Amino acid sequence: MTRTSLLSLRSPRRTRPRRRMAALIAAGTLVTALAGCGSDDKTKPSAAGTPKQGGSLTMSLPGDSTSLDPFATSYVNVADGSRMSALYDSLVWADPTTGSVRPQIAESLAINGPRADTWQLKIRPNVKFSDGTLLDAEAVRFNWERHKDPKVGSFQRGAASNIASLTVSSPLTLDIKLVAENANFDHLVTRTLTFIASPTALRASPTGIGDKPVGAGPYKLVSWERGAKQTYTRNPDYWQREKGLPHLDNLTITVDTDVNHSITAVDQGKTDLTVAVDPLATAQAEDKKLGVQRISLNGGQMVVFNMNVAPFKDLRARRAFVFAFSGAELNQKFFGGKGTPAKGIFAASSPVANIQLAASENDKERAKQLFDDVTAGGTKPIKFTYWVPQAPASIRVAEYMKQVLGTYAGVEMDVKIVDIATYVKTVRGGGSTEWQAALGQQWIDDPEPGIYDLLHSKSMTNNSSYENALVDTALEDARRTTDPAQRRDAYTRVQLQVNKDMPFWVYQEAVAAAIHSPRITGVQLINDGVVLWDRIGTTG
Repeated sequence: MTRTSLLSLRSPRRTRPRRRMAALIAAGTLVTALAGCGSDDKTKPSAAGTPKQGGSLTMSLPGDSTSLDPFATSYVNVADGSRMSALYDSLVWADPTTGSVRPQIAESLAINGPRADTWQLKIRPNVKFSDGTLLDAEAVRFNWERHKDPKVGSFQRGAASNIASLTVSSPLTLDIKLVAENANFDHLVTRTLTFIASPTALRASPTGIGDKPVGAGPYKLVSWERGAKQTYTRNPDYWQREKGLPHLDNLTITVDTDVNHSITAVDQGKTDLTVAVDPLATAQAEDKKLGVQRISLNGGQMVVFNMNVAPFKDLRARRAFVFAFSGAELNQKFFGGKGTPAKGIFAASSPVANIQLAASENDKERAKQLFDDVTAGGTKPIKFTYWVPQAPASIRVAEYMKQVLGTYAGVEMDVKIVDIATYVKTVRGGGSTEWQAALGQQWIDDPEPGIYDLLHSKSMTNNSSYENALVDTALEDARRTTDPAQRRDAYTRVQLQVNKDMPFWVYQEAVAAAIHSPRITGVQLINDGVVLWDRIGTTG
């Protein structure tokens, strides 16, 4: 099966919300369907053998946890997404093979009325947190309300701010009223509100549960050696225990900032699993005949400009930076030609993309003219700092950019290398004036909520501080419908205006891949490349 964009595999939805599918498919049916998937298609769960009961697995990730509190960390694939999944499981998750939303702890999440501002969540019975507290509708309400509380400072506050009110209509039913219509609210939940913590634990620790997490996931934290590793053990009260899940007894997640070292460790049997977002590293893993599950996503590697501060408050400076580089050249130089030069924020294979609208780049003479304008021919120099997370491949690209920009009179770029936790807190959160430009990395499955969060002027995670009324309107139009044609029209308007304003420049399409030992089976990637832990195991 040819690998395609996950968005292109998404089942078409009807425009009128009242006709939307009333519920997500049952978990039992889902498990059966996944068990029959082959391993030839790298977007499907691995099925090289039947998982044995027991055993252990070691996974490496490029950075230590910011926190294990779902209110205080990022859920993306290379941050804490897979750790959250192990500890908390998911209410619902997005399936990269179809783009559809699947149930996990939830039985259903659906529009509940004639308009897409009224939704209903139903929870499975008899799900408990590891401290014995019931995970019911009240527990979800408590968590979502806590995300909204500005005093908590939740990373997911922006997502929760879409909720106007929550009503527990029965022990396992939560009625949701949104501040505005959002026909794609289920996707918002998969990415931002899916991990639920024990209200009992949260009430007992008002400052958070960052090092003492209590969830309803398949594993519990045993120990955390900061900067090195975390160890987990099977949750004996896991809600799927009667199905023999999870398969593993123990899980270890280590820290390795060098993806090439991680892949070598998998090849040598020292590590079982890692997640890579570097296309060259992924190709090298395939050459080694390791297990590789690759998913294509919107977003990508990009230069993000902080429009709050000089010099990139000035459009001329942003355009000059972009004209100085070529996405195709960067792909050859740093990714061995194994990646895909981006044509914008959307993957070229996405049904909402229009690759004819790619932003202009690679015009050295125009870059010189613009830099000369900004610096008055070099007499008024500009100096800025470019933030990059601690990853060797990313640092190499940044140092090259510094070298190229240094050839223009009056332009000086410093590279600031920070650990992932600092990068997440400072760059990804939005509103900071500490940085002027930074490596941006976005892994976006469905455009909602990722594109909205990145660009809408009211978004709390709009880290470039970009603001344009036309883009805001187009993003709001896109989230009100599930009709593919209407969504494409709205996102085309977004692309046209963003190309003019250039709050960022995407130079490499996004990819995420699980790379694993041949002895590992049942690997299922969800959302942007997070591991779903209930079905993973070993064959020997």
